[in-house]
Amino acid sequence: MITHLELPLLSTERINRVYLRISVSAPDLAPRCRPGMFFEIKAGSPSQARRLFKPVSVFEAHDGEIAFLIKVVGPGTQALADLKRGDPLLLTGPLGNSFLELQGKKVLLVSGGIGYPPLAWLKQVLEPENKVIHIHGGACVTDVFPCDRAYTLDGSFGIQGLVTRDVREIIKAENIDTVCSCGPMPMLKALQACVSGLLHYASLEAYMACGLGACHGCAVPVGEGWQRVCKEGPVFEASAIRWEEL
Repeated sequence: MITHLELPLLSTERINRVYLRISVSAPDLAPRCRPGMFFEIKAGSPSQARRLFKPVSVFEAHDGEIAFLIKVVGPGTQALADLKRGDPLLLTGPLGNSFLELQGKKVLLVSGGIGYPPLAWLKQVLEPENKVIHIHGGACVTDVFPCDRAYTLDGSFGIQGLVTRDVREIIKAENIDTVCSCGPMPMLKALQACVSGLLHYASLEAYMACGLGACHGCAVPVGEGWQRVCKEGPVFEASAIRWEEL
């Protein structure tokens, strides 16, 4: 069931100059959230009345609290960053599907940029029933968060290069049998080329007008037809996606 709410902001925490963590208290919604799901959110201030909602992945949902990781890149996300405790946050969700709850697998999690939140939470859910390795990549040090191995394009933190550069070696060395990913489309396409033959679940990022499946603006080529990232996704079995059309 999709819920439309206006909730007071519970907390806001600056991670660095670009990212912040915000949360709301939602005891009825939090138990329904799973890694991969998202909400459409926006600041409840009057200046944002005509602004579209922004799809944001759930970062964590524990003890009745739902948290989001926000990258401040424009007026809409700046309005979220300007919120104080108690200010109204408008939410619709939880939306979309989620990653499968695996058992007894050796899992490689690959995230890029703002694709970090669902995989960071997924690692918490999968351990200790699975062996899990999480690698994450970003443009620079401000795009890096806690993980098992970090990559930056400029070399300002961790290993310099794309997050996909060592995937084949990690899969071989750790005997990986399942891959889960979230990040920019070029990263996901490159990753699928590296892991072809393995079970790979990819969470896609897409621009969304409604987030409810009505407008079909986020449709992607899957199987013989097209599926909506907001409704049938955002998590897809990567082998079913027609990557050459993206």
